[in-house]
Amino acid sequence: MQELFGQKTKKQIKAIGLISGGLDSILAAKVIKDLGIKVIGVHFNMPWGCGNKIKASASAKQIGIPLKTFQLDEEFLELVRNPQYGVGSVMNPCVDCKVYFLKKAAQYMKEVGADFIFTGEVLGQRPMSQLHNSLNLIENESGLKGYLLRPLCAQLLKPTIPEERGWIDRTKLLSINGRGRRSQLDLAKHYHITEYTPAGGGCLLTEPHFAPRLKDAFKYGYRDIKEITSLKWGRQFRINKDFKAFLGRDEEENKLLKKYAHETDYILQLHRKNGPTLILKGPKPSLKILSLCGGLIQGFSKLKSLEPQKIEYCQANLKKDKKYLTPSILSEQQIQALAISPV
Repeated sequence: MQELFGQKTKKQIKAIGLISGGLDSILAAKVIKDLGIKVIGVHFNMPWGCGNKIKASASAKQIGIPLKTFQLDEEFLELVRNPQYGVGSVMNPCVDCKVYFLKKAAQYMKEVGADFIFTGEVLGQRPMSQLHNSLNLIENESGLKGYLLRPLCAQLLKPTIPEERGWIDRTKLLSINGRGRRSQLDLAKHYHITEYTPAGGGCLLTEPHFAPRLKDAFKYGYRDIKEITSLKWGRQFRINKDFKAFLGRDEEENKLLKKYAHETDYILQLHRKNGPTLILKGPKPSLKILSLCGGLIQGFSKLKSLEPQKIEYCQANLKKDKKYLTPSILSEQQIQALAISPV
């Protein structure tokens, strides 16, 4: 890769930084920017975590750097389905993800004529992807050997080419280590950085309630990224191999599920619209299946203890063609048996 980079004066040096929306990545960007480097942030927008596109944009704006967003697609889902380096505690292929992001960032680096890439990784912070061996593996597999800088823990790692060539003053880099957050929080206060996602959130692939949803989608199939995105909302039920139901938990989720419904999906709700909305996915459902979905709606409404309530339904692309049904009354055991993840 060295032939891609000529000797440059410091004013010409340009770096690409991965910006997730969390604190570490924006701190790393601030450290590099304050060393006189022109910084361009890149954010990889996943269908569900890691990161936060809104916070990534806000934090980049707060420290005065541009941000380029890349929407992840089917190629990324295939990586999640078949990771080369395994998964963490649930379904999170952290090493594969990081390699993938950095390869994409390296392509963009060439496009814009940047000189190196940096991340907000901290040595020892995550057991799967931020130990010495993993950091080295990620650097090598991404094709960035020598050109990948981790400013927050750089003094604990071998010098990179940007440091060796004098583009970066190594003494101004940091030596943060471990899972504690005190150092980062103190830096955020020092730099007056307030726009970031608090620690504790992150990738839904690490969440035990979410992994079964994605496994179900991989097993039974899905239409596109739009459907994968909707996995993060509502309660979800596997009716049979052909039919799946998404049930909103509040008004915001009701709206999002309807927005992301496909044209041939069915939309069901209480006639008075005083309960959850259900999106049914599958070809030409029978009245029995529709009535069962009506039972799920009433079972999670304030009217669950009353007699069967009137349910209206229609295809998403035929909203004026409403029909009505009487729901099946479902027991708690029946509901739990249909749930893809705990409800």
